[in-house]
Amino acid sequence: MKILLTAFDPFGGADVNPAMEAVKLVKNSVAGADIIKLEVPTVFGKSIDTVEAAMKEHMPDVVFCIGQAGGRFGLHPERVAINVDDARIPDNEGKQPIDIPVFDDGEPAYFSLLPVKAMVQAIRGAGLPSSVSNTAGTFVCNHLMYGVLYHI
Repeated sequence: MKILLTAFDPFGGADVNPAMEAVKLVKNSVAGADIIKLEVPTVFGKSIDTVEAAMKEHMPDVVFCIGQAGGRFGLHPERVAINVDDARIPDNEGKQPIDIPVFDDGEPAYFSLLPVKAMVQAIRGAGLPSSVSNTAGTFVCNHLMYGVLYHI
């Protein structure tokens, strides 16, 4: 089994992205699965292109896109990504789309194909706080989740 594990580079003026730092700490093999780690640019368009290229190259069985939501405590698997880019702040190349579809021919939303409720229960069972997140926002995190599900 192959797992593609992604996280964004620092954005919003930060020097580090805690999500990427966490991904770096994951072993290269977990429970017999090969872990492919990928740092993704926090840029509309490029983020999807980067992960799509890695998906084509590595043909992973599972793709986990790890992100951070400032001020949130715990692990929150995303349930849904919506077909809208609406940036409160510019991405790392200064793009700040407002109410633009991720893909003109895409569905209004895509739901995660992962068992998010079972994931929450397993995370809680390991003694960590967790709950399902019903929104990935409208910044590059949502953009990437939507793009991955669109291409799947």
